[in-house]
Amino acid sequence: MTILRTIIWFVFAIVAMLGAVWLAERPGSVTAEFRGWRLDTSVGVLLISVLVLILVSVGGWLLYRWIVGAPGALLEGWGESRRRRGYRELTQGLAAVAAGDGVEAQKHARKAEQLLSEPALTLLLSAQAAQLNDDRDGARRAFTAMLDDDQMAFLGLRGLIGQALRDGDQAQALAYAERAFRLRPQTPWVVHSLFDMQAQVGQWRAAQETLETGIRRKVVTADKGRTLKALLEAERSREAEREGRPSDALALAREAFGLAPERIAVTRRLAELQLKAGDAKKAMKTIERGWSLAPHPDLASLYLDASGETEALKRVGVVRRLAQQNPGDIESHLALAQASLDAGLWGEARRHLDTAAGSNPSTRVCRLMAEVEEREQTGPDKVRAWLSRAADAPADRAWRCTACGAHHEGWRPVCESCGAFGTLQWRAPGTYGHILPPEGAPLEALSASPHGSTLPVPATNNTTS
Repeated sequence: MTILRTIIWFVFAIVAMLGAVWLAERPGSVTAEFRGWRLDTSVGVLLISVLVLILVSVGGWLLYRWIVGAPGALLEGWGESRRRRGYRELTQGLAAVAAGDGVEAQKHARKAEQLLSEPALTLLLSAQAAQLNDDRDGARRAFTAMLDDDQMAFLGLRGLIGQALRDGDQAQALAYAERAFRLRPQTPWVVHSLFDMQAQVGQWRAAQETLETGIRRKVVTADKGRTLKALLEAERSREAEREGRPSDALALAREAFGLAPERIAVTRRLAELQLKAGDAKKAMKTIERGWSLAPHPDLASLYLDASGETEALKRVGVVRRLAQQNPGDIESHLALAQASLDAGLWGEARRHLDTAAGSNPSTRVCRLMAEVEEREQTGPDKVRAWLSRAADAPADRAWRCTACGAHHEGWRPVCESCGAFGTLQWRAPGTYGHILPPEGAPLEALSASPHGSTLPVPATNNTTS
């Protein structure tokens, strides 16, 4: 680029020199008369005079523009300096937030508000500073003010959801979540949070609409959506039964079972309704299919009820027919061991327990072994040995939330610890949380997560429930 400019100026110089030489060789003369005045000069001098006059005129115009525009330029420079200082305060405030220094963050936020005429940015900093200082009213005012700005409204709603959850105002949090969902239905945390909130208050149909929107927008995977929809249909079935609509309840349960027969709660729901409707054979077939995918002690008990068999020895045959649907699972051996124990078949019970025990028997196996020894009257020492072993044995499968790890005594649609829907799994535990009461206890208000922004998102389930 520099070379090109040099060439251009060089060409201009050559043209100027050639023009000067041409004028020097042809001096010519110019005569001008005006009101008795006469001017005689050469053509070259006249051209130079005209050029000088043009340059003086341009210089005078530029000087006039500078004088007229000087005040505005000074004000603009002062405003630019003020804006720079404001952004510097904003940056330092955000750094203080990141460092967890609420007092310093609030100080920079106040200065940024004075220097900047962009409330959207300063409100966000003010809200975060207020949260660090545990100033709930200040944070709520800042988040509420953000709702007036179209670009910041979504962030304001997220902050207000967290505030409402920390205050235990679940209804207000749900209202804010619904508004956030209308603004951005494609945002994952909005979909999951709203879905869980609706499930917590029993708005099953609304939760299903939210879930379907999440599936359409690829926020929820098709497989996970299928499972969650099945559990929602099961809860809607319970609702229909409570409202005195048994046919709708059965239809919803069938639909749920068709979507996810591997979910224990879905299988149990359909079988219970079929049994209530007097169709024991269909109930047994439903349980058999469910057992083949996900065995559970409750299904075995329900299967015996559906069979109508009361004689202990014959009940062993009933359980054996069910166990054949999934012969390798530990639940099949435990169910046969319990049935054999009830029938007084000590050897058969011991055989199945040995198979279920493997190299490291669980607590449940150890206790059943102790019961076999006690009923067979082999001696108190063997009973005590098994009971002592049960104290240190690995824990059995139980209902455990895959989102937060809380342990529940019975299945329920919503985890009482974290509020996630459909996350309880019947699985061998890793590390359990606190023990929660079985299904039937009233749901308590859910508190916010440690970060205070949203409810936990249900984890993708890899085991059955």
